[in-house]
Amino acid sequence: MPIFIKISTVSHLPERAEKVCLNCNAVLEGRFCHICGQENIAPRESFWNMLTHFVFDLFHFDGKFFSTIKYLLFSPGILTKEHLKGRRASYLHPIRMYVFTSAFFFLIFFNFFQDTQGIIKINETTNRTVAGDIAKLNEKKQQLEKSKLVLDKLSAKSQSDSLQAIINQINNDLLVLQRDSTMKGKVKSLNTKAESTTIINGDTIRAKTLAEYDSTQNALPPAIRNGYVNNKLKRQVVYLEEKYNGNYYEIRNVVWEKFVHVIPQLLFVSLPLFAFVLFLLYSRRKTYFYSDHLVYTLHVYCAFFIMILAALILSAAAGYIYTPASEWVRNIMGLILLFYWYKSIRHFYGQSRAKSILKFILLYLINIVLMLTLFIGFFLFSAMTIH
Repeated sequence: MPIFIKISTVSHLPERAEKVCLNCNAVLEGRFCHICGQENIAPRESFWNMLTHFVFDLFHFDGKFFSTIKYLLFSPGILTKEHLKGRRASYLHPIRMYVFTSAFFFLIFFNFFQDTQGIIKINETTNRTVAGDIAKLNEKKQQLEKSKLVLDKLSAKSQSDSLQAIINQINNDLLVLQRDSTMKGKVKSLNTKAESTTIINGDTIRAKTLAEYDSTQNALPPAIRNGYVNNKLKRQVVYLEEKYNGNYYEIRNVVWEKFVHVIPQLLFVSLPLFAFVLFLLYSRRKTYFYSDHLVYTLHVYCAFFIMILAALILSAAAGYIYTPASEWVRNIMGLILLFYWYKSIRHFYGQSRAKSILKFILLYLINIVLMLTLFIGFFLFSAMTIH
């Protein structure tokens, strides 16, 4: 006879007087069927009952939701220990908790706190000098002249002529700057980014369109063409410059906006990697499995989501009252997050204060490298997937 293990919560609806399961006709001895697990309640329910059942099931207002939050935030590491001891009925499952908190966090963040317009917008004309602009133009001119010599040797006349046109524009802009200092930061050559280039033995050859880039590459001997990875990167840069008419700031904002929306995936990918680092750090303690470190990681991430969201809300509220207070709130919350992380390590792994501090510092440094690597990787992925 199959045995059903009850994992659902009570529906808060009255129990039927009949002790026969409506689903499988089994004779009942309690509120739930021991064969299929269905609750013995009336099959018809009002809209209000359906709504309250949804709320109760989503947030587990029977105590599970609040007890989980309580231990998660105010007893760092203890919730994970409870999970590993098998005391799980009173708490949300770590994966369900992560899905709920991360979804709620990014829902609020993307709708109220994201500022893609202006996050990386830089006014390069601020604090610029005529002498600095002239120096930049001369440096750019020297690089282009070196590239032109390479193209002349390869008899790539069209590409060489294109570079000569850019050099001529730089010469004109240099004359403009020398005559009128108010033109600093405004001349055409400084506002045209030379990112879309082909590299030949350290020299740069500018390409304005994908067709021109491909033509330049095909004109070169195979031995000095860009490799597969470099070619993919260069073609995407040329494509973006061509699509956005060389507007470097618009390109950066588009890439940044695409990157911000893949941060949830980035954090999800970081979960097993972070847990693996913990697995290596505590590999001498055979009582812990990899999955135990993963549960601990899920709980830490959930706590961070909640505390960061609270910091964003408090920071925004403080900023309305007194602008510098917003920065104070963020700094204080940063310290709280670090302290919470340390206490969770101390409580969960149960090592001495000295060992916990040492491993916390080591984990912090490793995490910086890990997250920086993921950020770079996902940022490149975001840039490469813009079409």
